[in-house]
Amino acid sequence: MDLLAIGRAGVDFYSLDYGSSLVDARRFAKYVGGTAANTVVGATRLGLSCALVSRVGDDELGDFVLGFLKAEGVDVKRLRKDHDRKTGVVFAEVSPGRDGRFIFYREKVADLQVTSADLGSGALEGTRALLVTGTGLSASPSLETVLEAERKAKSLGKMVILNLDWRPTLWRAPVTERVSRYRRAMAQADVLVGNDKEYMAATGKGDLQGALGSIKDADSKLIAVTKGEAGSEVWVHGRRESAEGFRVPLMKGLGGGDGFISGFIFGILHGWAPARAALFGNAVGAIVVTGHACSESMPSPRRVSSFLKRNGYDLVWKSGPSKR
Repeated sequence: MDLLAIGRAGVDFYSLDYGSSLVDARRFAKYVGGTAANTVVGATRLGLSCALVSRVGDDELGDFVLGFLKAEGVDVKRLRKDHDRKTGVVFAEVSPGRDGRFIFYREKVADLQVTSADLGSGALEGTRALLVTGTGLSASPSLETVLEAERKAKSLGKMVILNLDWRPTLWRAPVTERVSRYRRAMAQADVLVGNDKEYMAATGKGDLQGALGSIKDADSKLIAVTKGEAGSEVWVHGRRESAEGFRVPLMKGLGGGDGFISGFIFGILHGWAPARAALFGNAVGAIVVTGHACSESMPSPRRVSSFLKRNGYDLVWKSGPSKR
C-alpha cells in the first residue's frame, strides 16, 4: 500500500442552480466528499494504492460512500459503519467564476469517532505513507487516534503527511487548545500542506512568515503552501522553491486543495523533486476546480499529462513535469 489516510468521508450536495444562493437553490447533485476521501480517490486514479480509515453512518448515505470508494479501487476494509453516528454532509453553492458559500452538517458525525482499533493490525506496517488531517484534531477520539497513528508511523519509518485542513466552523476548542493540538500533530509530521490561512490558524500567528517561523524543526520538514491559481511554494530544508499555477475557468473552488495533495503525494512518493511534485499537484487541483464535483473530478494520469502539455510542460514519469 502506498498511502493510508485517516479522516473525513462524507456526502457533498452541490447546487445545479448555478449562481443561486443556498437560499434559492433547489436542485443538487450528490457526490462522495470529505478531504481524506477526495484525496485517496485522486491518488488512486493517478495510480497509487490507497486505503481510508474512517467511519460513516449505518444508513443509505454510508452505503453510498462505501460503494463509490470501493468502485474507485480504494481499500475500504477500515471504513466502518457506525450505528450511533451519521455521515457528514455538505451543501454548497456553485457560482462559476467565484467561490460559493457552503454549509457543513456534522452534528454527531461518524468520522470523528474513529479509534486506533479501526486501523486494525498491520495497517501502518503495510503502508509507505500516512496522511492525517487537521479536522481529525478537532474532537475526541479522533484527536488521540490521529496523534497515536502519527507516532507509530514515525517509529516505523513511514512518511507522515499532515493536511492542515482548517475548517473554522468545525472547531469548538479555544484558540490556545487548537494551536496546541496542531503543534503536536505538526511536530510528528514529515510533510505539511496548507494555504496561508491554514498555517496561521494552526500556529496562531498573524501572517505566513510568522507561522512558518514558529514551526518546530521546520528545516527538517517538507512544507507546501498552496496559493490557488498563483501556484504553490515548497520549503525544502528551509529553502523556498516556487511552482507555477494555472489559470482555468473556475466552476467551484472546493476540491482544489485535495487535488493538489493527491498529485503532490504522488510525485513525492515517486521520488520527484518537491517543486516538480508541487507543479503536478497544481495541475491536478486546477483540473478539479473546473468540474462540478470534487471526488468525481479527480483526473486520470492521461488527463493531467494532456493538461500540462497544453500549458507548455512535458511530463516525464520518472522525474515529473518540466518546461518544454
